[in-house]
Amino acid sequence: MDYIKRIEKTLKEKKITAKKMLIDLGYSDSLISTWKKGSEPSAIKLLRICKYLNISIEYVLTGTAQTENLSETDKEILCYFHKLSEREQLKEIARLELITEEKDERLDNTKLSS
Repeated sequence: MDYIKRIEKTLKEKKITAKKMLIDLGYSDSLISTWKKGSEPSAIKLLRICKYLNISIEYVLTGTAQTENLSETDKEILCYFHKLSEREQLKEIARLELITEEKDERLDNTKLSS
């Protein structure tokens, strides 16, 4: 039942009520209560909750933060990225893809001319 504590902790940190989250996801507002009474959650429900809360399933199940294996630079980038709206995040991802593609093309052209 530690996974419930981690979900509730995240809800508190994000200032979201469990009831709001469950209603937004289309679940019964008593779902977490049924888990506390011993009912096992389905993987799909846990995954949807994780996506809603923007947390990893690994964190919910094990308590291991997803960022523990990241460099300080990676953590800093993620911190800024999460401050953006979803629309802004998608734009930044597209921009990074374009930059990476252009870099790969330059590298390929350099190899061809060598």
